[in-house]
Amino acid sequence: MLLRALASVLLFAALLPAPAVLAADSSTLHFSGAWARPMPPGARVGAGYIEIHNAGETTRRLLGADSPRASSMEIHTMADVDGVMRMRRLPDGIEIPAGAKFSLKPGAEHLMFFNPAPAFAEGERIPVNLRFDGDESVLVEFEVADRSGKPADAHAGH
Repeated sequence: MLLRALASVLLFAALLPAPAVLAADSSTLHFSGAWARPMPPGARVGAGYIEIHNAGETTRRLLGADSPRASSMEIHTMADVDGVMRMRRLPDGIEIPAGAKFSLKPGAEHLMFFNPAPAFAEGERIPVNLRFDGDESVLVEFEVADRSGKPADAHAGH
C-alpha cells in the first residue's frame, strides 16, 4: 500500500511542468558573492552586485533580472564622461565569455533595483531571478550588506 502511494506521488510529480527557474548547479553558470546595498527608508533605487563564472564553452549573455522586491530591475554601468562618473543602462545586457568570470561591482557594471518595497535592510536576503540568453533563468539570493565602504544613499539621486 505504501509503495503504491509513493508510486502515485512520483508519477504525479513527473507530470508537472518543469520549473522556469533553474538551479545554479544545473548550468555552466556559477555565482558567488551576491550582495545588495542596505538602503535608507523610502529610497527609490538600490544596487546589487555578483560574480558570474561561465564554465561553459560558449559565450553567454546576462540579459536582465527581476525580483519580487522591486517593481523593475536594470543592468547599469558607470563611465567617466568628461571627468564626471555617469551611470547608464545596458539594454543589451552583459557578455560573459566562455571560461571567464565577470564581476558586477561598485563603480562598474551592476544591477539596479527600482522602487524596492520595503527598502533593503542589513541582513536580509533578496531573491533575484537572473535571465540569460537561451531562455535560462537562475534564482540567486542577494545578501543585504554594506561591503563597499560607501554611504547607503550613494544611489539616492539616481
